[in-house]
Amino acid sequence: MTNTATLQATLADALSEGISEHTFTRRWRILAVLCLSLMTVMIANMSLNLALPELALALNMTQLQMTWSIEAYTLIFAALLFVASAIADRYGRKLAMQIGLAVFALASLYAAFIARNGSELIAARLVMGIGGAFVMPTTLSIVNLVFPSVERARAIAIWSAVSGVGMMFGSIITGTLLEFFSWHSTFIFGAILAAFSLVFNYILVPETRDELKNPVDWVGDTLITVALVGIVYAIIEAPSMGVSNIWVTTGLVLGTISLIGFVWQQLRSSSPLLDVRLFLRPEFGLSALAVTLTFFAMMGAFYGMSQIFQLVMGYGTFMSSIAFFPVMLPMMVLSPMVPKIVDRIGTKWTVAPGLMLIAAGFLFMSQWPVEVQYWQFLVGMGTVTIGMTFVMTPATNMMMAAVPKNRSGMGSAINDTTRELGGALGIAVLGSMISSGFSTHIAKAPAVLPEALRTTAESSLAAALSVAQELGIQSVVFTEQARAAFMSGTSDAMFVSFIIALAAAALIGVFLPNRSTPEARSEAI
Repeated sequence: MTNTATLQATLADALSEGISEHTFTRRWRILAVLCLSLMTVMIANMSLNLALPELALALNMTQLQMTWSIEAYTLIFAALLFVASAIADRYGRKLAMQIGLAVFALASLYAAFIARNGSELIAARLVMGIGGAFVMPTTLSIVNLVFPSVERARAIAIWSAVSGVGMMFGSIITGTLLEFFSWHSTFIFGAILAAFSLVFNYILVPETRDELKNPVDWVGDTLITVALVGIVYAIIEAPSMGVSNIWVTTGLVLGTISLIGFVWQQLRSSSPLLDVRLFLRPEFGLSALAVTLTFFAMMGAFYGMSQIFQLVMGYGTFMSSIAFFPVMLPMMVLSPMVPKIVDRIGTKWTVAPGLMLIAAGFLFMSQWPVEVQYWQFLVGMGTVTIGMTFVMTPATNMMMAAVPKNRSGMGSAINDTTRELGGALGIAVLGSMISSGFSTHIAKAPAVLPEALRTTAESSLAAALSVAQELGIQSVVFTEQARAAFMSGTSDAMFVSFIIALAAAALIGVFLPNRSTPEARSEAI
């Protein structure tokens, strides 16, 4: 079939699916604008990590404020995804995305030019998270609606690649900006990206909304928001505050009760915010599990690697950010090819081997020596990112295929929530294992420390290396002991990740359907 005939056949498919010819002719430009919008909010997920040392000095931030300046964005982002998607479905996805981009840009400018202390910065990050929650799910919803079924898998593959590499680009861009400018530049850059996205969004992206005009489920919105805030808060704070802490326990209990109430309320609702019965379908529930575990692996590994680069391998801020770039290349190159592989061998036999590659990468990293070399990072993380590429695109596509087309926003919110919660879990669980493993092993080190310094040294690798500088002739010995302790904790965390990824591969290999069921989209909610 000639290219012209193929294009005409694709256009015919698009028209039969309710996509206008005007939208069809601009679909790839629309995708570019949506990916720019997605990149804007994903970069903010990682961009602040490298700037924290400078921020802490400039704004006199406490350690707790430093932690919350990172986590405030993720927490509110994850908590509001369902609410934002429901509002977008009801009142217009383009409008919701424009409002989100505008809020994100204004909050970024506030952080750059007005914030004068840690509390004001945290407030700005919270507002940025609110804006981001209205942007991320609407991008996937619109992708799902402007592409005909024959092209949708490829478009989602590109969206997934941008989602995956956006956070990595955040570190690279931040490292580059901090090399030449102050911390203000990271927020100014985010505002500029949001402004460009807003303009191109206005020009190119068509407005779409729920054709059935279902009312917004405010009761369900409130319950799921409280559930996610409580549970995510507990996940984030448990490693540092302890599971028995009153605030962690309250967050977990309140979140769990709200989640149970949400499920009960949704099962009784005639127009549910989330059809929880979708999770009983293997193609939906297991795909969601695969995406969650993929982001669990990615965010947890990146959390540890940032410290390994700077504190074990001795890289500076700029070189640490650049070091991540090579492992992004497989994802960028392979993502557009994955739909063809899925067409040939099916979703199950693409996702399961992808999870096995992730497991293999983590097993390799669990064996890293204390004197880890850069090539070992490339082999381990390169294997993990290749595996992620074969998981994210087909799993996302199968999830979205299971959702009725008029509830595209709901499917997008679920997909995005799995990513955010997976990332929060990865940082919390693997970060906690690295931290506790370090503390345990450094406590067993020969007693070269004065008692007054021991507690400080056991708190983190950075603190231990700082203390080592005060030890004179014992400095070199204790520095080696501290790095060995950190790598021991990292090894434990990577081995647990290997077990989790391997178990997920087994579940997918046994229970995930190899193809989406054709009736999935037509079923009403």
